[in-house]
Amino acid sequence: MKPKKRLRRILSYLKKPAIAAVVLALADAAVLLTVLGVPGIRTLVLVLLLEGGLGLLAGTGIVLSSTPSISRVGETVLGTAPWSREAERNAERVGLMWILGASFLITIGFALSIL
Repeated sequence: MKPKKRLRRILSYLKKPAIAAVVLALADAAVLLTVLGVPGIRTLVLVLLLEGGLGLLAGTGIVLSSTPSISRVGETVLGTAPWSREAERNAERVGLMWILGASFLITIGFALSIL
C-alpha cells in the first residue's frame, strides 16, 4: 500500500474518535461552566481523565466480550449467539474506536493539565 493512501486511511479512521472526544470535552466544559459558574480547569481535567478511563475499560470489555472463550461462557450461561469470526472482527473495530476516543480524552486532559 502506498504511504499516502495508508496515511489517508489512518486519518479517516481517527476522525470519528477525535471529533467525539473534542465534542465530549467541550460539553463537559460547558456543563461545568454552568454548574460551577467559573471555568474549573482542575475539575475538567479530572472529569476528562475519569471519562477516558471508563472509555478504555468499555473498549476493552467490548473487545474481550467476543473472544471465543468469553463467547462460549455467554452462550452457555446467558444463551447468547455462538461465537463467530465476523462478530469478533466487528467487536475489535468497535472496541478500538472506544479505546482511541478514550485515549484522545486522556490526551486532552493531560494537555489541559499542563496549562
